Amino acid sequence: MKRYITSLIVLVLAGMMASTPLWAQRGMGKMQNYMRPFGPGTVETVSGEVTDVVYVKKSTNMAGVHIMVKTDKETIPVHLGPVWYIEKQQPFEKGDRVTVTGSRVTFNKVPALVASIVVRGEMTLQLRDKNGYPAWRGWRKSRTMNN
Repeated sequence: MKRYITSLIVLVLAGMMASTPLWAQRGMGKMQNYMRPFGPGTVETVSGEVTDVVYVKKSTNMAGVHIMVKTDKETIPVHLGPVWYIEKQQPFEKGDRVTVTGSRVTFNKVPALVASIVVRGEMTLQLRDKNGYPAWRGWRKSRTMNN
């Protein structure tokens, strides 16, 4: 009986260890969604007025905080980043004048920008680097290391 229980425990532990890379890859898929659009031909800068601030449910690929920006040519959704990160920044409000640099993408057949830099007045919010790598990746770790 002891041998059976030991074998069962070893089997369960081996199964847990084998599934860990699958969980890690699954999480990386979301990271790739944020980085994928960035390329030399997709980055542009637009300026306009924030007409709405939208919180998108987690169940979608573009979950997080979006601002709707009305430019001279269009009103375009701008994906900023995850709610927990954006809420730690200065909040965006309707009527704010912003300049957004980001990567133009098409999501659900609708054009959008994945923001890299948002400038509002004297505030500059760096959300992603030139390769699309999000500023919030490792953010919590770096905050605890600096304190």
